[in-house]
Amino acid sequence: MPWTFDEIEREWFGDGHLAWDGEDVVRAFVLAERIRGRDWVLGTEVDPGLMQALPGIGRRGGYQEFLRVCWFGKRAASIVGARGADDFIQRLIVGDSSTSQEASAIHLLRARNYDTELEIAPTIAVGTHNRQPDFRIRKPAEDWIYVEVTALNESTASAQTMALLQRIAERVMTISAPFLLEVLLNRDPVGASEEEQLITIAETASREAQGRQRDVGDLGSMLVKAGDPQVVVPSLLETDNRPRMAVARALIGPGQLNRQMIARVPFQDQRAEEILRIEARQLPRNECGIVMVNVNRQPSAFESWSLRVPERFAGGQHTRIAAVVLFMHATMATNNGLMWLPFLRVIQNPRATKPLPRWIVETLEAIRADTRRITGRPD
Repeated sequence: MPWTFDEIEREWFGDGHLAWDGEDVVRAFVLAERIRGRDWVLGTEVDPGLMQALPGIGRRGGYQEFLRVCWFGKRAASIVGARGADDFIQRLIVGDSSTSQEASAIHLLRARNYDTELEIAPTIAVGTHNRQPDFRIRKPAEDWIYVEVTALNESTASAQTMALLQRIAERVMTISAPFLLEVLLNRDPVGASEEEQLITIAETASREAQGRQRDVGDLGSMLVKAGDPQVVVPSLLETDNRPRMAVARALIGPGQLNRQMIARVPFQDQRAEEILRIEARQLPRNECGIVMVNVNRQPSAFESWSLRVPERFAGGQHTRIAAVVLFMHATMATNNGLMWLPFLRVIQNPRATKPLPRWIVETLEAIRADTRRITGRPD
Protein backbone atom coordinates (compact mmCIF):
# COMPACT_ATOMS: atom_id res chain seq x y z
CA MET A 1 0.00 0.00 0.00
CA PRO A 2 1.60 3.33 -1.05
CA TRP A 3 2.32 6.00 1.52
CA THR A 4 0.33 9.23 1.82
CA PHE A 5 1.47 12.37 3.60
CA ASP A 6 -1.51 12.21 5.98
CA GLU A 7 -0.57 8.66 6.95
CA ILE A 8 3.06 9.63 7.58
CA GLU A 9 1.97 12.56 9.76
CA ARG A 10 -0.41 10.38 11.76
CA GLU A 11 2.02 7.48 12.25
CA TRP A 12 5.05 9.57 13.25
CA PHE A 13 3.51 12.72 14.73
CA GLY A 14 0.10 11.69 16.05
CA ASP A 15 -2.02 14.83 16.17
CA GLY A 16 0.96 17.01 15.20
CA HIS A 17 1.56 18.47 11.76
CA LEU A 18 4.65 18.67 9.58
CA ALA A 19 5.33 21.76 7.45
CA TRP A 20 7.52 19.90 4.95
CA ASP A 21 6.78 19.47 1.25
CA GLY A 22 4.32 16.58 1.22
CA GLU A 23 5.22 15.17 -2.19
CA ASP A 24 8.92 15.29 -1.35
CA VAL A 25 8.36 13.40 1.91
CA VAL A 26 6.20 10.74 0.26
CA ARG A 27 8.81 10.16 -2.48
CA ALA A 28 11.49 9.70 0.17
CA PHE A 29 9.39 7.20 2.15
CA VAL A 30 8.41 5.22 -0.95
CA LEU A 31 12.04 4.89 -2.04
CA ALA A 32 13.24 4.06 1.48
CA GLU A 33 10.68 1.26 1.65
CA ARG A 34 11.64 -0.05 -1.79
CA ILE A 35 15.30 -0.26 -0.78
CA ARG A 36 15.08 -1.28 2.88
CA GLY A 37 11.63 -2.78 3.33
CA ARG A 38 8.52 -1.72 5.21
CA ASP A 39 9.65 -3.13 8.56
CA TRP A 40 12.73 -0.88 8.53
CA VAL A 41 10.61 2.15 7.68
CA LEU A 42 8.08 1.43 10.44
CA GLY A 43 10.75 0.85 13.08
CA THR A 44 9.63 0.03 16.62
CA GLU A 45 6.34 1.24 18.08
CA VAL A 46 6.72 3.56 21.04
CA ASP A 47 5.04 3.05 24.39
CA PRO A 48 1.46 4.43 24.34
CA GLY A 49 2.20 6.21 27.60
CA LEU A 50 4.92 8.21 25.88
CA MET A 51 2.48 9.22 23.14
CA GLN A 52 0.07 10.55 25.75
CA ALA A 53 2.75 12.34 27.73
CA LEU A 54 4.46 14.04 24.79
CA PRO A 55 2.31 15.84 22.21
CA GLY A 56 3.38 15.55 18.59
CA ILE A 57 4.67 11.98 18.88
CA GLY A 58 2.90 9.20 17.00
CA ARG A 59 3.31 5.50 17.48
CA ARG A 60 6.36 5.44 15.17
CA GLY A 61 8.37 7.72 17.42
CA GLY A 62 8.21 11.37 16.36
CA TYR A 63 10.67 13.63 14.58
CA GLN A 64 13.95 11.71 14.97
CA GLU A 65 12.44 8.46 13.69
CA PHE A 66 10.77 10.34 10.85
CA LEU A 67 14.09 11.94 9.93
CA ARG A 68 15.85 8.54 9.93
CA VAL A 69 13.58 7.37 7.11
CA CYS A 70 13.15 10.62 5.21
CA TRP A 71 16.85 11.54 5.11
CA PHE A 72 17.77 8.07 3.87
CA GLY A 73 15.16 8.26 1.11
CA LYS A 74 16.03 11.80 0.03
CA ARG A 75 19.73 10.98 -0.32
CA ALA A 76 19.06 7.65 -2.00
CA ALA A 77 16.98 9.47 -4.63
CA SER A 78 20.11 11.39 -5.64
CA ILE A 79 22.11 8.17 -6.00
CA VAL A 80 19.97 5.39 -7.52
CA GLY A 81 20.64 4.79 -11.19
CA ALA A 82 24.18 6.17 -11.12
CA ARG A 83 27.21 4.10 -12.03
CA GLY A 84 28.43 2.43 -8.86
CA ALA A 85 25.16 3.11 -7.03
CA ASP A 86 24.35 -0.49 -6.03
CA ASP A 87 27.51 -1.07 -4.01
CA PHE A 88 27.28 2.45 -2.60
CA ILE A 89 23.70 1.93 -1.37
CA GLN A 90 24.74 -1.30 0.33
CA ARG A 91 27.49 0.54 2.21
CA LEU A 92 24.96 3.21 3.18
CA ILE A 93 22.59 0.53 4.50
CA VAL A 94 25.23 -1.00 6.79
CA GLY A 95 25.96 2.44 8.26
CA ASP A 96 29.41 3.19 6.84
CA SER A 97 30.26 6.69 8.07
CA SER A 98 32.31 7.79 5.04
CA THR A 99 29.57 6.63 2.69
CA SER A 100 27.03 8.64 4.66
CA GLN A 101 29.11 11.82 4.28
CA GLU A 102 29.49 11.18 0.55
CA ALA A 103 25.73 10.59 0.20
CA SER A 104 25.03 13.95 1.83
CA ALA A 105 27.51 15.67 -0.51
CA ILE A 106 26.00 14.03 -3.59
CA HIS A 107 22.53 15.10 -2.48
CA LEU A 108 23.63 18.73 -2.13
CA LEU A 109 24.92 18.84 -5.70
CA ARG A 110 22.33 16.64 -7.39
CA ALA A 111 18.96 17.11 -5.64
CA ARG A 112 18.26 20.18 -7.81
CA ASN A 113 20.04 18.78 -10.87
CA TYR A 114 18.65 15.38 -11.79
CA ASP A 115 19.73 15.93 -15.39
CA THR A 116 23.32 15.41 -14.23
CA GLU A 117 25.36 12.27 -14.79
CA LEU A 118 26.90 10.74 -11.66
CA GLU A 119 29.61 8.12 -11.28
CA ILE A 120 30.68 6.88 -7.86
CA ALA A 121 34.33 5.98 -7.19
CA PRO A 122 35.56 6.25 -10.80
CA THR A 123 39.07 4.98 -11.52
CA ILE A 124 41.17 7.72 -13.12
CA ALA A 125 44.84 8.29 -13.92
CA VAL A 126 46.61 10.91 -11.80
CA GLY A 127 50.19 11.13 -13.03
CA THR A 128 51.56 7.59 -13.06
CA HIS A 129 49.02 6.29 -10.53
CA ASN A 130 45.40 5.23 -10.64
CA ARG A 131 43.17 7.09 -8.18
CA GLN A 132 39.53 6.90 -7.14
CA PRO A 133 37.88 10.19 -6.24
CA ASP A 134 34.71 9.69 -4.23
CA PHE A 135 32.53 10.65 -7.19
CA ARG A 136 32.33 12.71 -10.33
CA ILE A 137 29.37 14.60 -11.73
CA ARG A 138 28.58 16.59 -14.88
CA LYS A 139 25.84 18.25 -16.87
CA PRO A 140 25.10 16.81 -20.34
CA ALA A 141 27.88 17.60 -22.83
CA GLU A 142 30.00 19.29 -20.12
CA ASP A 143 33.26 18.24 -18.49
CA TRP A 144 33.36 16.08 -15.37
CA ILE A 145 33.73 17.68 -11.93
CA TYR A 146 35.71 15.43 -9.57
CA VAL A 147 34.76 15.48 -5.89
CA GLU A 148 36.53 14.31 -2.75
CA VAL A 149 34.51 14.20 0.49
CA THR A 150 35.88 14.12 4.02
CA ALA A 151 34.62 14.84 7.52
CA LEU A 152 36.25 16.80 10.29
CA ASN A 153 36.24 14.93 13.56
CA GLU A 154 36.46 16.96 16.74
CA SER A 155 40.11 17.78 17.36
CA THR A 156 41.78 17.38 20.75
CA ALA A 157 42.24 21.15 20.92
CA SER A 158 38.58 21.87 20.22
CA ALA A 159 37.45 19.23 22.74
CA GLN A 160 39.55 20.93 25.41
CA THR A 161 38.22 24.37 24.48
CA MET A 162 34.63 23.14 24.51
CA ALA A 163 35.15 21.51 27.90
CA LEU A 164 36.43 24.86 29.20
CA LEU A 165 33.37 26.73 27.89
CA GLN A 166 30.97 24.14 29.28
CA ARG A 167 32.69 24.27 32.67
CA ILE A 168 32.36 28.05 32.78
CA ALA A 169 28.73 27.89 31.64
CA GLU A 170 27.78 25.34 34.29
CA ARG A 171 29.41 27.40 37.04
CA VAL A 172 27.78 30.65 35.95
CA MET A 173 24.34 29.04 35.66
CA THR A 174 24.45 28.05 39.34
CA ILE A 175 24.30 31.75 40.31
CA SER A 176 20.88 32.28 41.87
CA ALA A 177 19.78 35.50 40.15
CA PRO A 178 17.95 36.57 37.00
CA PHE A 179 20.46 37.64 34.35
CA LEU A 180 21.62 37.72 30.74
CA LEU A 181 25.41 37.51 30.67
CA GLU A 182 27.92 37.13 27.88
CA VAL A 183 31.47 36.06 28.70
CA LEU A 184 33.91 37.14 25.98
CA LEU A 185 37.31 35.55 26.49
CA ASN A 186 40.44 36.78 24.73
CA ARG A 187 42.29 33.56 25.59
CA ASP A 188 41.97 30.40 27.67
CA PRO A 189 42.27 30.96 31.44
CA VAL A 190 45.62 29.90 32.88
CA GLY A 191 44.95 27.56 35.78
CA ALA A 192 42.09 27.29 38.23
CA SER A 193 42.74 30.69 39.79
CA GLU A 194 41.81 32.61 36.63
CA GLU A 195 38.67 30.52 36.20
CA GLU A 196 37.70 31.32 39.80
CA GLN A 197 38.32 35.01 39.17
CA LEU A 198 35.99 34.82 36.17
CA ILE A 199 33.20 33.18 38.19
CA THR A 200 33.57 35.73 41.00
CA ILE A 201 33.16 38.61 38.56
CA ALA A 202 30.19 36.84 36.94
CA GLU A 203 28.48 36.65 40.35
CA THR A 204 28.93 40.40 40.76
CA ALA A 205 27.89 41.20 37.18
CA SER A 206 24.72 39.11 37.45
CA ARG A 207 23.33 41.66 39.92
CA GLU A 208 24.36 44.78 38.01
CA ALA A 209 22.41 47.02 35.67
CA GLN A 210 21.88 46.08 32.05
CA GLY A 211 24.44 47.53 29.67
CA ARG A 212 27.33 47.23 32.13
CA GLN A 213 30.64 45.77 30.97
CA ARG A 214 33.23 44.38 33.36
CA ASP A 215 36.78 43.68 32.17
CA VAL A 216 38.72 40.74 33.58
CA GLY A 217 42.26 41.96 32.98
CA ASP A 218 43.58 40.68 29.66
CA LEU A 219 41.52 37.50 30.04
CA GLY A 220 38.32 38.98 28.63
CA SER A 221 35.19 40.86 29.54
CA MET A 222 31.70 40.32 30.90
CA LEU A 223 28.63 41.94 29.30
CA VAL A 224 25.38 42.44 31.23
CA LYS A 225 22.67 42.37 28.57
CA ALA A 226 18.98 43.09 28.14
CA GLY A 227 16.52 40.94 26.23
CA ASP A 228 14.54 37.72 26.25
CA PRO A 229 16.44 34.82 27.87
CA GLN A 230 14.69 32.45 25.46
CA VAL A 231 16.47 34.08 22.49
CA VAL A 232 20.24 33.70 22.09
CA VAL A 233 21.80 36.77 20.44
CA PRO A 234 25.63 36.88 20.54
CA SER A 235 27.07 40.39 20.62
CA LEU A 236 28.75 41.79 17.53
CA LEU A 237 32.42 42.56 18.05
CA GLU A 238 33.35 45.33 15.63
CA THR A 239 37.05 45.30 16.51
CA ASP A 240 37.46 41.53 16.79
CA ASN A 241 36.57 39.24 13.88
CA ARG A 242 38.48 36.20 15.12
CA PRO A 243 36.68 32.84 14.76
CA ARG A 244 35.27 31.73 18.12
CA MET A 245 33.82 28.67 19.76
CA ALA A 246 30.77 29.30 21.91
CA VAL A 247 28.24 27.71 24.22
CA ALA A 248 24.92 29.06 25.44
CA ARG A 249 22.83 28.01 28.44
CA ALA A 250 19.42 29.13 29.64
CA LEU A 251 17.12 28.36 32.56
CA ILE A 252 13.54 29.44 31.94
CA GLY A 253 10.21 28.51 33.43
CA PRO A 254 7.52 29.24 36.02
CA GLY A 255 8.96 29.85 39.46
CA GLN A 256 12.49 30.16 38.05
CA LEU A 257 14.90 33.04 38.18
CA ASN A 258 15.15 33.18 34.40
CA ARG A 259 18.73 33.38 33.24
CA GLN A 260 20.89 33.00 30.16
CA MET A 261 24.61 33.05 29.55
CA ILE A 262 26.84 32.85 26.50
CA ALA A 263 30.56 32.05 26.69
CA ARG A 264 32.86 32.59 23.69
CA VAL A 265 36.59 32.18 23.15
CA PRO A 266 38.84 32.54 20.06
CA PHE A 267 39.52 29.22 18.35
CA GLN A 268 40.83 28.17 14.93
CA ASP A 269 40.89 24.68 13.49
CA GLN A 270 44.45 24.23 12.20
CA ARG A 271 43.97 21.18 9.96
CA ALA A 272 43.05 22.85 6.66
CA GLU A 273 46.44 22.54 4.94
CA GLU A 274 46.98 18.90 5.90
CA ILE A 275 43.51 17.85 4.76
CA LEU A 276 43.70 19.76 1.48
CA ARG A 277 47.06 18.18 0.72
CA ILE A 278 45.72 14.66 1.33
CA GLU A 279 42.45 15.11 -0.56
CA ALA A 280 44.05 16.88 -3.54
CA ARG A 281 46.09 13.76 -4.32
CA GLN A 282 42.91 11.97 -5.40
CA LEU A 283 41.96 14.67 -7.92
CA PRO A 284 43.17 14.90 -11.53
CA ARG A 285 45.58 17.74 -12.28
CA ASN A 286 43.91 19.30 -15.31
CA GLU A 287 40.24 18.97 -14.39
CA CYS A 288 37.81 20.75 -12.09
CA GLY A 289 38.07 19.36 -8.56
CA ILE A 290 36.08 20.05 -5.40
CA VAL A 291 36.85 19.09 -1.81
CA MET A 292 33.67 18.87 0.28
CA VAL A 293 34.18 18.82 4.05
CA ASN A 294 31.47 17.82 6.51
CA VAL A 295 31.92 19.98 9.62
CA ASN A 296 29.03 18.71 11.76
CA ARG A 297 31.51 17.67 14.46
CA GLN A 298 33.64 20.80 14.10
CA PRO A 299 31.31 23.69 13.11
CA SER A 300 33.90 26.29 14.13
CA ALA A 301 35.63 25.37 10.84
CA PHE A 302 33.07 27.52 9.02
CA GLU A 303 34.93 30.54 10.34
CA SER A 304 38.51 29.32 10.74
CA TRP A 305 38.73 27.56 7.36
CA SER A 306 37.21 30.61 5.67
CA LEU A 307 40.36 32.44 6.76
CA ARG A 308 42.98 29.73 6.31
CA VAL A 309 41.98 28.16 2.99
CA PRO A 310 42.21 31.43 0.97
CA GLU A 311 45.75 31.83 2.32
CA ARG A 312 46.66 28.50 0.72
CA PHE A 313 44.97 29.43 -2.55
CA ALA A 314 46.62 32.87 -2.65
CA GLY A 315 50.04 31.24 -2.72
CA GLY A 316 49.18 29.29 -5.86
CA GLN A 317 48.82 25.98 -4.02
CA HIS A 318 46.28 23.25 -4.79
CA THR A 319 45.39 24.49 -8.28
CA ARG A 320 43.54 21.24 -9.00
CA ILE A 321 40.99 22.27 -6.32
CA ALA A 322 38.45 24.73 -7.75
CA ALA A 323 36.69 25.12 -4.42
CA VAL A 324 36.38 23.87 -0.88
CA VAL A 325 32.77 23.40 0.22
CA LEU A 326 32.20 23.24 3.97
CA PHE A 327 28.81 21.74 4.83
CA MET A 328 26.71 20.43 7.66
CA HIS A 329 23.08 19.56 8.29
CA ALA A 330 21.19 20.39 11.46
CA THR A 331 17.66 20.43 12.83
CA MET A 332 16.51 24.01 13.40
CA ALA A 333 13.40 25.39 15.05
CA THR A 334 11.63 27.66 12.54
CA ASN A 335 8.29 29.43 12.27
CA ASN A 336 7.03 26.27 10.56
CA GLY A 337 8.34 23.85 13.17
CA LEU A 338 11.45 21.69 13.08
CA MET A 339 13.34 21.65 9.79
CA TRP A 340 16.39 19.66 8.63
CA LEU A 341 18.55 22.28 6.97
CA PRO A 342 21.89 22.41 5.13
CA PHE A 343 24.51 25.02 6.00
CA LEU A 344 27.25 25.77 3.47
CA ARG A 345 30.36 27.85 3.02
CA VAL A 346 31.93 27.90 -0.46
CA ILE A 347 35.59 28.96 -0.75
CA GLN A 348 36.57 29.27 -4.41
CA ASN A 349 40.13 29.10 -5.69
CA PRO A 350 40.84 32.02 -8.07
CA ARG A 351 43.99 30.24 -9.29
CA ALA A 352 42.40 26.86 -10.01
CA THR A 353 43.32 25.10 -13.26
CA LYS A 354 39.60 24.91 -14.05
CA PRO A 355 37.06 27.04 -12.16
CA LEU A 356 33.72 25.84 -10.86
CA PRO A 357 31.07 25.62 -13.59
CA ARG A 358 28.26 28.10 -13.26
CA TRP A 359 25.63 25.47 -12.45
CA ILE A 360 27.57 24.34 -9.36
CA VAL A 361 27.95 27.93 -8.14
CA GLU A 362 24.24 28.63 -8.68
CA THR A 363 23.18 25.37 -6.99
CA LEU A 364 25.20 26.02 -3.85
CA GLU A 365 24.12 29.66 -3.65
CA ALA A 366 20.45 28.64 -4.00
CA ILE A 367 20.84 26.20 -1.10
CA ARG A 368 22.40 28.91 1.07
CA ALA A 369 19.67 31.38 0.10
CA ASP A 370 16.92 28.91 1.04
CA THR A 371 18.49 28.29 4.44
CA ARG A 372 18.81 32.04 5.06
CA ARG A 373 15.16 32.54 4.07
CA ILE A 374 13.88 29.76 6.32
CA THR A 375 15.96 30.67 9.37
CA GLY A 376 15.76 34.44 8.86
CA ARG A 377 19.43 34.90 9.66
CA PRO A 378 22.76 34.99 7.80
CA ASP A 379 24.67 31.76 7.46
